[in-house]
Amino acid sequence: MTPPMTSTPSQPDRSLPVAPGQEEALDPANQSLAEALRKSFGILKLLMLVLVVLYFLSGWFSVKPHEQGLVLRYGRIVGAAPGQPTEAAVLRPGWHWSWPYPFERWITVPTSERELPVEFMFQLSDQEKATGIAGPKYNALSPLRDDYLITGDVNILHASLIIKYRITDAVNYVTYVHPMPAPLAGPRSPAFERYPEYTILSSLARDAVIECAAREEALVIRGSKQDEFLLAVARGINQKLDELAQAGTPLGISVDPNTGVLAPKSSTVEAILPPRQVQEDFDKVFSAQTEMASTITKARSEARERKLQAAGPDFAPLAEAISKEYDLLTKLISTESAKGSTEDLQKQYDAQRVQVEALLEKASGSVQGIIKGAMIQRDQVVKEAAGDWEQFKSLLPEYQRNPEIFISRLRDETYARALDNPEIAKMWVSKDRDGKIWLRIPRSSDMPAAARDKRDDHDLGAGQPRKKKPELVMP
Repeated sequence: MTPPMTSTPSQPDRSLPVAPGQEEALDPANQSLAEALRKSFGILKLLMLVLVVLYFLSGWFSVKPHEQGLVLRYGRIVGAAPGQPTEAAVLRPGWHWSWPYPFERWITVPTSERELPVEFMFQLSDQEKATGIAGPKYNALSPLRDDYLITGDVNILHASLIIKYRITDAVNYVTYVHPMPAPLAGPRSPAFERYPEYTILSSLARDAVIECAAREEALVIRGSKQDEFLLAVARGINQKLDELAQAGTPLGISVDPNTGVLAPKSSTVEAILPPRQVQEDFDKVFSAQTEMASTITKARSEARERKLQAAGPDFAPLAEAISKEYDLLTKLISTESAKGSTEDLQKQYDAQRVQVEALLEKASGSVQGIIKGAMIQRDQVVKEAAGDWEQFKSLLPEYQRNPEIFISRLRDETYARALDNPEIAKMWVSKDRDGKIWLRIPRSSDMPAAARDKRDDHDLGAGQPRKKKPELVMP
């Protein structure tokens, strides 16, 4: 059965859009409204299309020089896998595109050099920072107020260092170091306190400085080996970063091993200094050490200059060979005194002696003059010995025939030559009636000038400075 009609059919709703073929049935008012609604829907579609295009264009981003870019998809770095190289995930400088949020998001990590101050200083007033430290302010250091280092010789030093580092691995940096500013740093905090790595890196740097200071003396750190101390601190920080990486927590940060740690001196305060209470004593000791180092350097320079003058530029091998020869000779003598076997030592000594002689022949400088003089003297001694030997052989038969007559004649000839030689001083012996013996020794002034000069030249050698020598007296 058909249900009963409860209402009469109504007229069509003129406020709704109508088909194009039905516009003739609308009145002018409804027709205008329909046209306006149709245009509004067209504009809305265009706006939606523009928004979709802008949404996809928002995925374009640029990575500037000295930056590394990363794309995160649902919080994970795109292209990074555990245990795999991170180069594939790093975006180089230039334009890149990623899916817009919430599918993906991109971040850039600055790789330019950053600075982090590490302080171990006592409390300074504003006036001291401006004009310098003027004597002690407190009777004693206070751990609640002052910071300091304890050195290896149980002294105290203060230091103000600058750590320079770079972010070398953006993937590890973003993974293990929060990429946003540290929440503890306020808007007026220094830039380094707003770095996300500030807390952990400052702790590592302080530990490295404390450990390196505990291995050295205070005057060494503040004086001659300050650069070596700074290099040791840089190596210590990198070693701690490597230990974290080996433990599975690489930070992606590295410190330059050569220039990564600096001790900049301001116009009023030194970077590394002792406590104010003992500043004067430290300065005196440091001045003495500086003077000692300067004297040692000067002495070494003079020694090198003399070695160059003596043996030329190749003096080092010659000096080493002579030292080795002397050591072997000492061992050889001690072994002979102990009545031990000396065959091996003798062979080593002979070989070393040959080597020294070869080096002496190649050497330049005054050594050559000494060697030539020694060779001349050697030849002279050999010739004199040969002449004496020839004379001995010629006189030996005469001596064998009559020794007494030969000795008497030889003595008379020797006395005659001595008396005729103006280079030999004479003295006269006389005996008075009382039995006293009187000696008359002539002075040098009694000798002729030519004889004195000839005697001096004979005693000293040609070209040598003359000195006053005692008279040679023969009985």
